[in-house]
Amino acid sequence: MLRSAIQLCCVLLIAIAAMATARADDTFGLPAAKLNGLQKRSVRLSEYSIVIAKPGLGVPLLDLYDRPLGIMLSHDDFCAASLQGTVQVQGIRYMVAGKGMTTLADCSDDCPNCDSFALGESRFLRADHPDALAGRTYGLVAYRTVAVRDGVLPAGTVLYIPAARGLRLPNGRRHDGYFFVADTGALNNNQLDLYTGIRKLNWWIIGSGRSGKTVPAYIVNDRAIAAKLKAEHIAATRSFAAE
Repeated sequence: MLRSAIQLCCVLLIAIAAMATARADDTFGLPAAKLNGLQKRSVRLSEYSIVIAKPGLGVPLLDLYDRPLGIMLSHDDFCAASLQGTVQVQGIRYMVAGKGMTTLADCSDDCPNCDSFALGESRFLRADHPDALAGRTYGLVAYRTVAVRDGVLPAGTVLYIPAARGLRLPNGRRHDGYFFVADTGALNNNQLDLYTGIRKLNWWIIGSGRSGKTVPAYIVNDRAIAAKLKAEHIAATRSFAAE
């Protein structure tokens, strides 16, 4: 009798563990999209991430009114942060908020093809500032959020990229192929910039946005999937700044 009870407890513990694992895997466990009737686009996938930097000398972080944010970066870190959009310094995250009237650094050597983006004119805000990410409807979710050029696709659009389905994530799981438009950037019209947090991906479909492979993407109109991804991004609005 005791042995049977112990066996039953073990079975229950295994089942609970399996359920917990399943819930964790559900993040990227959506079913494949049915492509018939979906609007198709040809896109180039690039990636952007958080720059981890130490306080440096040379280039100050200024807000949109050219007020110092109390942090200075090295030239290379400033240009990298301007290109990627977010920098973390001593546990605090700052995001590109727009452009100023003057150039703070010459970033042409760091990104020879980025002259039109005026990276040296970047102005920043703390991520927890009301006008930064914390004030947006949608936050950033690593490996799910994509940025587009302003006006190309509305925020909240769900995209399905068949070529991304099954590609490995850093935690060993496989991507389900769904992406969510929640950000904008200085990008080409057919470019999707995938947010990867602090760990970049080594996917064959990721290029620079100007080069690399073109892959088909489909605009998904499944309400259940859209609601799930919207909820994830709304929940991430404030957690991003507090991570």
